[in-house]
Amino acid sequence: MARTPIVTRDMVPEQFREAFDELTANTGGTITGGPGSITINSPEMSRRRSHTTGYLRFESTFPKRIQELAILTTARAMDCQYIWNAHAPAARREGVSDALVDALRDKRPLPPMPADETVIVNYGTEFFKTHQVGPETFKAALDQFGAQHLVELTALMGNYAQTAFFLNAFAVELPQERTEPVLPV
Repeated sequence: MARTPIVTRDMVPEQFREAFDELTANTGGTITGGPGSITINSPEMSRRRSHTTGYLRFESTFPKRIQELAILTTARAMDCQYIWNAHAPAARREGVSDALVDALRDKRPLPPMPADETVIVNYGTEFFKTHQVGPETFKAALDQFGAQHLVELTALMGNYAQTAFFLNAFAVELPQERTEPVLPV
């Protein structure tokens, strides 16, 4: 259970019930886990946020392997157990090597990786560590992905940093059933 109660329709002010109803249409009127269980406390903000998240996750055209690696890089930088648990299996399925996933999780030296993976890990790690991206790292990322995909990857990482903030601040618990070891934090 997170630090806030599960939101029900009667808890939502009238002017936000349409947004609440839209967001909970597929879940039986409540959202009981994950970031949605937090963001539903502000239904209109949650609805607007879900459009961006949906585009970045399901409509953007950059490779899913790189998308999942960008999410894992963000989850590790933010020490977000929930995101890590949700996305490490997906990253493995999309072709991110077990050695890389495990090294990121355990903060060990990274194994050799393809150029596109090296670029995304360096880009995210540098930003989350220094809050900047230096010219060499930026040029490598721009050359590798092009402007459109780099903008979308940056938005994806920022979106997941925001999601990690929600999940960590509100102490959303991991699901009981999981396949990944927890992050050592």
